[in-house]
Amino acid sequence: MIEVTAAAADIADALASQVSGRKVDAPDGNADVVILTEGLTQADTADRHWRVLDAAREARRPGLRIILLQRAVADTGLEGLSRTLRKEWPETEVITWTLSSAPVLETARDIAQALASGLGEGRLSQGAVSEPLAGSLLTPSAPASLPANPVWLITGGARGVTAACAIRLAADAGGTFLLAGRSAVTPWPQGMPDATDLKTLRGLMAAAAKASGEKLSPMALDKAARAALAGREIRETLSAITAAGGRAVYLQMDAGNPASVAQAIASARETYGAITGLVHGAGVLADRLVMEKTEAELRSVFAPKVGGLQNILSVLDPAQLTHVALFSSAAAFFGNRGQADYAMANAILARTGQSIAQANPGAQVKVFHWGPWAGGMVDAALAGHFEAQGIPLIPIDEGARIFSSELLGGDRAQVELVVGEAWAAS
Repeated sequence: MIEVTAAAADIADALASQVSGRKVDAPDGNADVVILTEGLTQADTADRHWRVLDAAREARRPGLRIILLQRAVADTGLEGLSRTLRKEWPETEVITWTLSSAPVLETARDIAQALASGLGEGRLSQGAVSEPLAGSLLTPSAPASLPANPVWLITGGARGVTAACAIRLAADAGGTFLLAGRSAVTPWPQGMPDATDLKTLRGLMAAAAKASGEKLSPMALDKAARAALAGREIRETLSAITAAGGRAVYLQMDAGNPASVAQAIASARETYGAITGLVHGAGVLADRLVMEKTEAELRSVFAPKVGGLQNILSVLDPAQLTHVALFSSAAAFFGNRGQADYAMANAILARTGQSIAQANPGAQVKVFHWGPWAGGMVDAALAGHFEAQGIPLIPIDEGARIFSSELLGGDRAQVELVVGEAWAAS
């Protein structure tokens, strides 16, 4: 028995007829194959991906085959979900088919033919599934030349691994670096001894508050300590970029807020000129297995990475961009337990990068599917997790070198790069 969800009514009706299946509002647990059409709706990006994740959760059972359908458009990344679910649900087969722009009836026939043939994940056209082959020969091409005075907009670039990449880029290319982030540059607490870690600084601040008779809740103390350390890291990054030969400016901007993005970029343009390079490194994690994941968590992950990029691209002039680097994750390429939302968001990022490259063939566009770094989002617990799987961490200096080298001089035809070791299949 085949069930087709009714979210996208036109394709659901045609498909149910073609496969002699049932159109249902929600899977009822009686089918052998469930085809989810939620990814074909016109809902906004985060909402659409949440609906697919939630529908897949409802359908899940051992032995079931779940097929996720999506269009070949820039803001879709369901392959990140299916790759993750194959890790989290080894007893359930989950694949994504990316549909062509063929008419509804022809698309339904293609799906029926692919279903009968038991085809795997990929782009579906004329009843066959295809994906670009890894390692295919590419024709080398000269990278885009840098403007005389490049202006780089770097999201997430004032802290963490993106900061290391920005510093290396300043040494190799120079220019003005607009480091965009939500955090204010909080000054170091007056009279506070030097500290480089959160635990030590909280202790020092607690002792200072007690000595002065000030009462601070643990939450307020933690927030103040984190803000102070963030401010210190931002100032250190700005100084390091200047020392490397760049001009460093901090741009307070919430990438997930369209108004904040428009205002900040307009002000930056007026002061520093046209933005010629974009490095989108902003991102957050909300790791949790799919069966426990919440819509709020998915939206929090999508906001800076997907929504932020959409907001930025809506106000930049793509014709003026000579270099674009998007920080994705190997989770998008291989899937990763607990990171369905992160994998989908980064898969969208990759498809967006391909779209930018096609629309602006003179630009150097790179999507970096990073493996885990020895720093940044990877704390000691995560480092241990990757070590147990035999996945080595990318050293900070080496990752920054790869980034700058590929962005400035890599093969323009190779848009997506997987950096690091291959992740386990399960």
